[in-house]
Amino acid sequence: MGRPFWKAGLWRFALWFLFPDIQRGLFDTDKSAIRCLSYLLSFYFYKFISERGILKNPLQRVIFSLVICLLPSFQVFNAWSVCFPFVTSILLAGWSYSALTRLRGIKGVTVSALLITLSFAIYQPTAMCFLFFAFMDTCLTPRKVAKKELIRTLLMIFFGMLMALILAKVIPLLLFGETLSRSNITIDLLGKIKWFFVEPLKNAICNFDTGRKALSVIISLLFIFIGLKKISGNGKEKVILSLLFAVAAVTPNLLVTESWAAYRTISALSLITTSCFLIGLFVVIDKTKYSRFLYLLLPVAAGWLAASNIKEGFSSPQQKEYALLKAEITKMVAKDFDGALYYRLNSENLPKIAKSSKYDEFGSLSLGMSWTFAGMAFTVKKEAGMNYTLTKSPVITGNESCTGKCMIIDAQSVLSRQ
Repeated sequence: MGRPFWKAGLWRFALWFLFPDIQRGLFDTDKSAIRCLSYLLSFYFYKFISERGILKNPLQRVIFSLVICLLPSFQVFNAWSVCFPFVTSILLAGWSYSALTRLRGIKGVTVSALLITLSFAIYQPTAMCFLFFAFMDTCLTPRKVAKKELIRTLLMIFFGMLMALILAKVIPLLLFGETLSRSNITIDLLGKIKWFFVEPLKNAICNFDTGRKALSVIISLLFIFIGLKKISGNGKEKVILSLLFAVAAVTPNLLVTESWAAYRTISALSLITTSCFLIGLFVVIDKTKYSRFLYLLLPVAAGWLAASNIKEGFSSPQQKEYALLKAEITKMVAKDFDGALYYRLNSENLPKIAKSSKYDEFGSLSLGMSWTFAGMAFTVKKEAGMNYTLTKSPVITGNESCTGKCMIIDAQSVLSRQ
């Protein structure tokens, strides 16, 4: 099996999984743009580790770049169209780090500061991936730790966090007179430390297992320890730095009152822990007789797990919800009815669709959210050729009633049809 074969084959696998619309010649859909960004990010990871001399084996570099882009955080970015800019935030964070370490003098600092500010402006948790690139460059390379460069890196991420604070607190306060309460600084530091181990760290350690089974934790920790031992070969201080980078990656989450460890918020931490996991896995695979086969099996297994998570957590439940809503509307509303259609939503004790749910991402009930009905009802109207209208606020809560020529579809009734 020659190098050109596996290299072309693996990148074709990435093209198929991350960007399947290319295979069908469809370039004008939102999903195409989302997967294009994911494919670009995967290629950027490969380019970054190649330029920095990380992972000498080129096969490992390709697999590493593919697998980490299939983590649950990235599955959310691909499954939720509204989250696709978060991939851009990670790219900006990587470019910011490259500018800081590659460009000289004030030019490098200025470009890096601009890019990290833009990254934080898109999404704070993904902007923290700046530390993932720093972790790879500092801990996964054989060169000695440059204290001056490390200080510059920490100062830049501190600047980025400061800009995030200004964007999240100062500007909204000046423009609107208030800020989001979830961004308030917490005083329960011990509680947040405990939360760190129970929620985000456990999520990150489990890699692709959103069920967070004990077996996944044990197996993953075993390979992470092997990976850290491999990293220690470049200097024991790099193991300590790896752990510090992992904690620093979720520092903003530890400082605020919000205790929400959704996968989209732990992308930086997941990238670091999974990197250590993969390095440990590579060490073990290299000692086996069928290393080439196992290497090629890795992205296939990761792709299957990612596809399974998306199917069970997003695709199947959402398709079923839409089918239930369509069935209810076409049954209860006459085709020639031209009045306003409303949706009564009581979010308590609504029947679930997915077998299991995790945060507001995997398996979340879309019809339990007030902002989803309008778009789904509009699609039903278009597909079924109906004539009802939708107001700007078509959702009714509690026992309120509509006025004028109107009808109300009840969420409980819709979901009980399953």
